[in-house]
Amino acid sequence: MPVNCRERVIATLNHKEPDRIPLDLGGTIISSITKNAYISLKKHLGLEIEEVKILDHVQQLPYIDEELLQKLNVDVRMVNTDYDSNAEQQYFEEGDYYCFYDRWGSKLCMPRKNGHYFDWVKFPINDISIKTLNKYRWPELDSDMFISKLKEKAKYLYENTAYALAGTSIFGGGVFEQPARIMGMERFLTSIALNEKFVNMAMEKITELYIENCERYLNEIGKYIQVFVYWNDIAGQTAPLISPDTYRRLIKPKDKRIIEMVKSRTDTKFFYHCCGAAGEFIPDFIEIGVDILNPVQVSAAGMDTARLKKEFGNDISFWGGGCDTQYVLPFGTPDEVRDEVKKRINDLAEGGGFIFSAIHNIQDGVPPENIMAMFETFEEFRKY
Repeated sequence: MPVNCRERVIATLNHKEPDRIPLDLGGTIISSITKNAYISLKKHLGLEIEEVKILDHVQQLPYIDEELLQKLNVDVRMVNTDYDSNAEQQYFEEGDYYCFYDRWGSKLCMPRKNGHYFDWVKFPINDISIKTLNKYRWPELDSDMFISKLKEKAKYLYENTAYALAGTSIFGGGVFEQPARIMGMERFLTSIALNEKFVNMAMEKITELYIENCERYLNEIGKYIQVFVYWNDIAGQTAPLISPDTYRRLIKPKDKRIIEMVKSRTDTKFFYHCCGAAGEFIPDFIEIGVDILNPVQVSAAGMDTARLKKEFGNDISFWGGGCDTQYVLPFGTPDEVRDEVKKRINDLAEGGGFIFSAIHNIQDGVPPENIMAMFETFEEFRKY
């Protein structure tokens, strides 16, 4: 029986095998492609290079045009606003850098020459004290106009296309990520050890704001989307950034509240982005209602895809894991890319529960020949 993109994604996220494995490129801001890699790919394919407009300023991710998405048979679309309504970031030049302040009051900069990303360089919270935290000016929630524009886009895509729709309340990072963005990672991690009351107070406030913003978002948009995206990196390349005990004491209860709120407002699947060695946390994620793990960073410790599928494949879906974006995709040969893609499909596809995507965003400098080797091999082996 033929299925459309939306039905295909829903089936696989319910751990069933549809007609073929779903594909994502650009459905989220952690499964996309950077501006320069996008331009290089379009040139390689002989596609028109239109004015490239930036969707995600920090990561320099472009709006991906529909022609490319259809050429690659991508099943997922992101619910986002049109370019002109995304006016939060106002760049200014400072020496050799482009800079802007985010809604949380942090300063981000990117080199004007050969810059790839914006990095957080200055923070509004500069010492570990309740007094400083009490003085901090918390950001305003998304405006009604912004949410209205998102609703208009979601409604149009839902009613006029057959794509699976992924959305998020774009308010900031998760409970663990966002504190580091307002005080710096070193200060944040130090505060966990030295002043747990301070850091817990900060995370509680972020959780409350996130939930309030999400409620408003989902009340308007929840009925149109199939996937709700949340990012909360708690792991590094070789090990978690915090101990599992610390996660379970400080972060997990807050993650759970967010997930419960999302699932009370919509039937969407909950997508949890955690880079790195996330394997130790998967049982916790499953326990609190996470439906999807992304990006499945196969080059990190303990992230063997065959083992992950065997141990957890009945309880959680894997979104990503399609091709190692640290080593194979940028530095391998096209044949090595093909072998990598076939291995990951073999490890993850059986029984559904797998959305193929590169691991995180495809980066600047990745040869377009390798990008196409990934997508062409996937297309060849995606049928069940």
